[in-house]
Amino acid sequence: MGVSGSGSVRIRLAGVEDLPAAATLWQQLDAYHRTLGLAFPIVEDAPQKWADSFQRTLGRFSFLWLAEQGGQPVGFLMARLKQSPAYLGAKQIGEISDLYVDPAARGGGVAAELVQAAMQKFAELNVHSVEVQIQAGNDRGLDFWHKHGFATDLTLVRKVL
Repeated sequence: MGVSGSGSVRIRLAGVEDLPAAATLWQQLDAYHRTLGLAFPIVEDAPQKWADSFQRTLGRFSFLWLAEQGGQPVGFLMARLKQSPAYLGAKQIGEISDLYVDPAARGGGVAAELVQAAMQKFAELNVHSVEVQIQAGNDRGLDFWHKHGFATDLTLVRKVL
């Protein structure tokens, strides 16, 4: 598994054995999204269901990187491959579905290193483009992605019935 990192933070491609640690971090990300008004109900065992959603495809169509500091996970990035519809050229698209760094580990470039690892993988896979969805109200997140060369391309609106 690939390893990179500067200073005391280590970025590495994660395996199935790392899913429990990543799911614990994902739960913190989910809690943050809920403070912003995430429009979906809280689901019992959501962290496990999140991990289960990509476990079978890990390393083939889905990729998980962990950031570790002192041997402890402090962040992660989850990415997937998908395909655009035929009427849009059936292009292979990269999707960064989740990115989280523990507040105590922020400010040192950990998120940027995680993104760099994902972008390198997507470049190796020759994807057409990379997508990221940002929860409404997450202005810091939107600024982060813009600083990393992403441009606003689509606005999603939702009405809960």
